[in-house]
Amino acid sequence: MNTLGKQIEYRWLETDSKFYQTALKLRYALFFEEPGLPWEVLFDTDEGNSLHLAAICDGELLAYGRLTKRSNSAMQISQMVVSPKHQRKGLGEAILSRLVIHAKEHETKSIILSARLHAMPLYEKLGFNIVGEVYLSEKTGIEHIKMELTLKRAE
Repeated sequence: MNTLGKQIEYRWLETDSKFYQTALKLRYALFFEEPGLPWEVLFDTDEGNSLHLAAICDGELLAYGRLTKRSNSAMQISQMVVSPKHQRKGLGEAILSRLVIHAKEHETKSIILSARLHAMPLYEKLGFNIVGEVYLSEKTGIEHIKMELTLKRAE
């Protein structure tokens, strides 16, 4: 649940929107700037083939998540980010929940992701399970762990 006390709009972004550009800047600042990676690291092979979901309030992008189809039955969530001044207000959970709902609506059987260790409780709260061991990201050198959510079909 969001604790901002304001109406938040959740919107799928087109890559030519100003909010998408803001999401790119936020992702770069929080994930790739400190290890000194180039801006181009944002444009991996999934970027153009993914759905981009944002939480927006009063014209400001607060949070973002990316959803990529891996097969007819699997999707991947990546690049989950919340603006530092809006963290711990339920926005990450709200974005994650909406990405999971979208995947369910498209008959996805499983969702995978690579979680930073500090984010594991959020993913576990929504039913994701650890699959594998802690590993270092090839891009950033930061510890991650693979997690998966198996989805049940609605009867």
